[in-house]
Amino acid sequence: RCDLRLNILPVIFPPDKWLDLNDENISEVPEVEGVYQLRDENKVVIVIKGSQNIKADLQEKLKSDTKARYFWYEPDPMYTKRESELIQQFLQQFGKMPEGDGEGDELDDLF
Repeated sequence: RCDLRLNILPVIFPPDKWLDLNDENISEVPEVEGVYQLRDENKVVIVIKGSQNIKADLQEKLKSDTKARYFWYEPDPMYTKRESELIQQFLQQFGKMPEGDGEGDELDDLF
């Protein structure tokens, strides 16, 4: 009745950390060791992978015929440890491994 609702600011969500998988966004990625994740058009994780050169791997993924549409990365010199942590988090949340991006079964080398 007092119109307090008119003074409530709209909710501001944090920016989406997922970047479109394109040349412009990949050009901003450093050429360092780390881990990256790829997501499909529905933003479902399809790949979690450690890399010695994140930028080069993402450029290769972009050139290939992959179903990945978004990516996220994290520089980390201990990328294999971080890769394992992210995969464990995914397993705990979803009870399965990421499905892969259709370019062969990259996850087999984890076992």
